[in-house]
Amino acid sequence: MAATVNLRTFPDPKQFDCPHCHHPITIFDPDGSEYVVCPSCQSYCRFIASGHLQVQQPVSPIAETPLLPLGKEGILKGNTYKVIAYMEKKESGTNYEWKEYMLYSYTKGYAFLAEYGGQWSFIAGTQHYPELANAVFDDGAASLDGVEYQQYNLYSPVISALIGEFDWDAYEERVSTREFINPPFMLVREKNKTNERVIDWYFGEYIEPQEIADAFAIDIGAFPDMVDIGANQPNPHKKRYQQSLKLSITALIIMVLLQVLLIIFRPSQLIIDKSVPLALPPAAKQDSVKQDSVKQDSAKKDTGVNATANLYSQPVTNGNFEYQSLRTSSFTINNGPAPVNIDLSAPVDNNWFEATLELVNEKDNQTWVISKEIDYYHGYDDGDSWSEGSTSESVLVDDIPPGKYHINIYPYAGTQSVDHMDIKVTANIILWQNLLITLLILALYPLACWYFQRQFEVNRWMNSDYSPYKKTKSDD
Repeated sequence: MAATVNLRTFPDPKQFDCPHCHHPITIFDPDGSEYVVCPSCQSYCRFIASGHLQVQQPVSPIAETPLLPLGKEGILKGNTYKVIAYMEKKESGTNYEWKEYMLYSYTKGYAFLAEYGGQWSFIAGTQHYPELANAVFDDGAASLDGVEYQQYNLYSPVISALIGEFDWDAYEERVSTREFINPPFMLVREKNKTNERVIDWYFGEYIEPQEIADAFAIDIGAFPDMVDIGANQPNPHKKRYQQSLKLSITALIIMVLLQVLLIIFRPSQLIIDKSVPLALPPAAKQDSVKQDSVKQDSAKKDTGVNATANLYSQPVTNGNFEYQSLRTSSFTINNGPAPVNIDLSAPVDNNWFEATLELVNEKDNQTWVISKEIDYYHGYDDGDSWSEGSTSESVLVDDIPPGKYHINIYPYAGTQSVDHMDIKVTANIILWQNLLITLLILALYPLACWYFQRQFEVNRWMNSDYSPYKKTKSDD
């Protein structure tokens, strides 16, 4: 037999007496049902040719009262259904247990609501989804109309208890079941163990408990709590990750376009690029006379005139020397506020050089003070050469208003041998580092969303022997 379909409404239910206890049994699809369980004595009965019931065997009573009672009607996925059976199942040889409700539609036939750990799926066969005829199983994976599904489970289901009516020998049926997922969807492939040529495909979709509660007018508070992660439960972080990635890419494109526009309409402006000679300030006259007198007295203690000459010929090369201050010529920053970059270099060798710069607005004397030190040292240690520091440095001064400016320079050094310094001043420089920092900031949220959605998938596949995140076992 098969479900009675192509009707305008549900067929009228009929009652039959249980051949064992004579308790009335209500059948909701009299013409489509072949097996039924007596709700009173748990006798598993079959309709024989004469239309009477015949006891096949007793079955175990159900462990829990069904959340959806038999005969309950509801509208789900655009179709009207009536609950006609309830099964408590388990995976052969394990402790995994779940529940299934069989739904009858007078236009579509049978569908199922499967519940495991508070997670629900709506599952139906070819009467609901004719495209299942195109389902393909190949090398541990499945596909349907070009969509790939990953194998999640392989097991043999066993019915431990059941009530209601069926159009096949549900209690004695033995099948091998493979589940393939592409959340929120699932493909189920059942191979009959008695006749392996009989293969049935089912299509499943994750369904929220609230949708079921609304469809069948059941209090949502009566539904079991969700435990763990469902095989085809939608990843709540996946959509957030995809949205954040799109937003970040869009924001980055906008940032790049703005940068390009700035380059076009506010090009870099080279203001100064020159080498500046350095000189020590002249010694005070009085100090010079005193210094000469000290040197002469010291020389007298030496032997001969050559000692005095030697004293004068040895300049002091290390210390802390203040060079004469400098002032650049005036220059104009046309566009602003603008970032101004100042590059400094000096020919230091195993020594240091420092310059204090004053960027002065000649209109209102607003001043920006910057100090930069240049250090460069090198040598040999145990036969290996080493070096540290650099002979050049740069400093960025941001948000300089347009106007006329000059720079005051106050140089210092640890040696007298620095005879010049190079200075380069550029306005409206391209701040690529800002774009890079923005890129990193824009990437933080998508990265966090990616991490959470990946962890959700890792946790989902922990319940599977076919996890892509760990070594899988063979289908022995």
